[in-house]
Amino acid sequence: MAAPDDDPEKTRLIRRPARAPQPAPDPENTTTEIISDSEMTRLIGPPRRARAPVSQPTEQPKPDASDDPVVGWVVIVGGPGKGNACRLGYGQNNIGRERDERVCLDFGDEGISRSKHCYVIYDPRERQYTLRPGESANLTYLNGKLLSESKKLKATDKIEIGHTTLRFVPLCGPDFEWQDQPSASTGKAH
Repeated sequence: MAAPDDDPEKTRLIRRPARAPQPAPDPENTTTEIISDSEMTRLIGPPRRARAPVSQPTEQPKPDASDDPVVGWVVIVGGPGKGNACRLGYGQNNIGRERDERVCLDFGDEGISRSKHCYVIYDPRERQYTLRPGESANLTYLNGKLLSESKKLKATDKIEIGHTTLRFVPLCGPDFEWQDQPSASTGKAH
């Protein structure tokens, strides 16, 4: 095993009293000087090659309500985040504070579970919305009453989770469904 001083790539730092700044070093020179106000540091050794940045894996977009057409919204009408709206998509819309929740309510209300506090479900066959309790210990209220089992939702229903009150605003339903709309390319309904 070689002694640490035998390593040709090793950088040696020599500290000396400060002196006036020198002109920029020649890039071909093997010695680089960096001068600070308080002291001078001289790096001795072969010039370092800049490392290529390590490529970070690109984060795959998570499937969320924005991957399909909006079917409705929950609007924050009370508590932290008041005035914000979150879109709902087809199927189960899990609500929580974490970024990977389909409906992320991260506005500072610690009373909302990080994940799966509750679900707003849209069934396109029945054109019906359902509110279901989540998988956390935190409670959900629908129109002021404890939600202990799945209940049908209707326009303007109030959902309370933590210190936040949501108002349910549907788009799809008996009078409108995206699947009934003509396709832009064919002019025919799906």
